[in-house]
Amino acid sequence: METPRARASGLVRSASYARVAAAAGMGRAMGRLSARVLRPRPYAPEGALQCAVVAFDIAGFGDRRRDDEVQLYVRAGLYRILEEAFEDTGVPWRGCHREDRGDGVLIVVPALVATELLISPLTERVRAGLRRHNKLSSEPAQIRLRMALHAGHVHFDPYGVAGRTLVHAFRLLEAPAFKTAFAATGRELGCVVSDRLYDDVIRHGPGLIDPDLYDAISVSVKETETRAWVHFPPGAVRSALNAWPHVVAGA
Repeated sequence: METPRARASGLVRSASYARVAAAAGMGRAMGRLSARVLRPRPYAPEGALQCAVVAFDIAGFGDRRRDDEVQLYVRAGLYRILEEAFEDTGVPWRGCHREDRGDGVLIVVPALVATELLISPLTERVRAGLRRHNKLSSEPAQIRLRMALHAGHVHFDPYGVAGRTLVHAFRLLEAPAFKTAFAATGRELGCVVSDRLYDDVIRHGPGLIDPDLYDAISVSVKETETRAWVHFPPGAVRSALNAWPHVVAGA
């Protein structure tokens, strides 16, 4: 015959098993939810599309004054700035393909978005967000941002995106002439635009963007030898560019 104590002990064990089972079930449910939330949503079916590409890089992200906590704060600030800037510009943030790069982010913009928007007013919106962030942040937590813009065929596959268009955008971002000139300006934002994009959208565009705000530079990074165009809002900083020998004279 079961004693009251044994019966009570059995009830406790049953309750414990129930809690464990419930927790396990909740854990599995949360795991499924997390997988759905965190899994990159494909921007397009597999194949190639003509898209604009924007790459961002935080200058000096690995500075010794930036410990893990500061780096996390800076990354959160960057994503907040970009999301607000894209939405305010009329470019759907959640409709873009995004890949985190640790100290930056790669964004592939939907093919139907006008490329002009990514040059202006997006750059102005990003710069405004940087000013707000830096005003409220200590010096190590402030953000100075490099931005590269290009357009071309982007290939989508189950692993993400690939193609020469992406490689070219990152070559522009890493160009020594661009990085050195940007460092000399002390500004929050520096933009580099591919020669193709400058020619198609800025020089021969509808006149919404002033071509004279951009200066030509030579880009020599790994196998890439090309020309690009730089702009440091709110205007060109020719003193910084003239001090660097890779500026294309008379361009």
